[in-house]
Parts: sequence; C-alpha cells; structure tokens
Amino acid sequence: MKAFVCHRPYQYAVEDVAAPVCAYDGVVVKVPAAAICHSDLDIIEGRRRHSVRLPNTLGHEFCGIVVEKGDGVRHVEIGDLVVCECIVWCGVCPSCRRGMTSACDDSSELGTIDPGGFAEYAAVPGRLVHPAAGLSIAEAALMEPAGNGCHAAESAAILPGDSVVVIGPGPIGLLAMQFAKAYDPSKLIVIGTRDSRLDFARKLGATHTININDTDPVEAVMDLTGGRGADSVINCATTDAAFEMALLLAGKNSTVAMEGLSGSGKPLAVDTNLFNKPVSLVGVNGVYSRHYVQAMALVRNGTVDLKSLVTHRFALTDMPEALRIMKEKRDEVMKILVLPNGEI
Repeated sequence: MKAFVCHRPYQYAVEDVAAPVCAYDGVVVKVPAAAICHSDLDIIEGRRRHSVRLPNTLGHEFCGIVVEKGDGVRHVEIGDLVVCECIVWCGVCPSCRRGMTSACDDSSELGTIDPGGFAEYAAVPGRLVHPAAGLSIAEAALMEPAGNGCHAAESAAILPGDSVVVIGPGPIGLLAMQFAKAYDPSKLIVIGTRDSRLDFARKLGATHTININDTDPVEAVMDLTGGRGADSVINCATTDAAFEMALLLAGKNSTVAMEGLSGSGKPLAVDTNLFNKPVSLVGVNGVYSRHYVQAMALVRNGTVDLKSLVTHRFALTDMPEALRIMKEKRDEVMKILVLPNGEI
C-alpha cells in the first residue's frame, strides 16, 4: 500500500509499505481522510525529536472505515466510519485510571512512534476507535484537534456569563473558542495578529476581536470587562509573549488554560502578586479519551463547526505541495485534508 514516510528530517516520500496486520484487540481501517498538523511539519523539519521514531508513517489526525477487526473488538463493525484516537494509552497506569489518557505513563502515539494515518490503511487498537455515525468524513478526521479545543475550554473553568479570552485564532484556538461558547459566556474575545483569522472568529461566534498590531490587548480587554480582566483565558498561541499576555489579561478568581506553549524552555518571570487575585494556571495536556466523545456530541448537534475549517484537500501523492502550503501559510490555509484513497 501507499504511505507517506518520513525517514529523517527533510527526507520523506510517498512509497510502498507493507499493509498493516489486524491484532486480536484491534482494527484495520481504510483511511478516507487525514489532516496535517503543524507538529507534522515540526517532525519533518527536525524541530520535534522527542517522542518520535523515524522512519515512520506520519499522520495523527485521521478517521477510518473499518475493513478488518479482531475477535476481541465488539463495539464497531466492518464498514463503520470511526474516529481514531492517536495516543495509544495503556489503560492501567495511574494517569489512565484517573481518565487522563493523554498523560499515560506508558503511552505510544500513532503517526509519531507507531505508523499513522497518512496511508491507505492503518492499524489501530480497538480501544482507540469511536463509532462516528452522524459525522461527515471531514468532521471525523478533525476530531483530534477538536478534542484539544474541547479540553482547553473545559480546563478554563468557564461559567455562564463569564468573560472569556482566547489568544491565537489558529485551528485549535478557533475550536477552543467554539467549545467555550457552549458554556454561554457573556463576552467571547479573540486576540490575534491577522484580520482574516479574526473575521473568521467572529463568524464562528466571537463577540469581540482584537488585533494586537493595532490595539493594546490588555487595555482593550480591561475596557471590555470594566477593568476587572477576564474570568477565563485560553492561550492557544505558541510564543512566550502570548504566555505573558495571558497572565496580564487574567482577572480576579480567574483561570488561565495554557494549550499553546512555545517549547523554548526559557524561564518566564511571573509576578507573585498574580496569585493574590487569585489566578489558577492550568496546563492542557493533549486529548483525554472522553474529550473525543464530548467533542463528537457537540459537532453532531451543530454547536461546533468543523467543516468550515477545511480549506484544502490533497491526494496523498501531492503531500509535498500540501506541506509547502502549510509551511508558507499560503491561500489562507487553515486545515488541510489528505485523501489517501481518493476524493471524498
């Protein structure tokens, strides 16, 4: 079968690989669509070296149609469209037993350590697949980033009537904003640097947008909140400056959820008076298994729009061009779907 394989940084190709084998407690899926994540670029260009095994078939955001299933799998049938989790969690460690599956103490990951979804077929442990009835193929393929947005909004501890700020209107930020909207905040403020993204945020439900190239974000948020600051801040930008901004925007008794981090490893100064407000600072670690279920429900009922995030579709053989568009941020790219088995 055909698969997109990265052998080492900057050395990759679509090539023939062995078809996956179905395990007793697993399934083999035909992959109708897989989405490109920025972390795929990080692997290809050598910026991400932890938790990566090369050579490998990349792609951790994907859905599948079950074509084989092991005797130990009973919750899906041949022909079912399924959402595929990417973190291969063990189910028995302390983190898993607490439901924190993406923080599994003995995890692997499809598309970074084990073969992923940029292929015609993929093998997936049965416990990682969710029946996707009622979802389109595009929606099912985007459920991993949707789960990230769901987790970020949940971590922000939003109450009805709160003022909420989302920093970074990329795909995860726009998803987190939509999940935050489900908590019925009075103000839903999105902060970014590109007017096109901020306009999109308004179409998806933001009540206010702030372009930091034109406006001081701290002054603007304070004006919008009567000087109080935000009740919840969700940071989905990956810069140290965004982290610092998030803390400045936080109001009394607020929560700051950090979904985006720069990875710089640089120590950041935090004013200790921040905790006199007080402010709760929460790290958002991936997608727990239950977030897939929650996200699927909110997509099914129309609360969250995934389809409008898809801006490009490419055949598997056109992966180099898809990656160039992603890297260069061309054509107002948002999410790119790769179609290993042809058009959907």
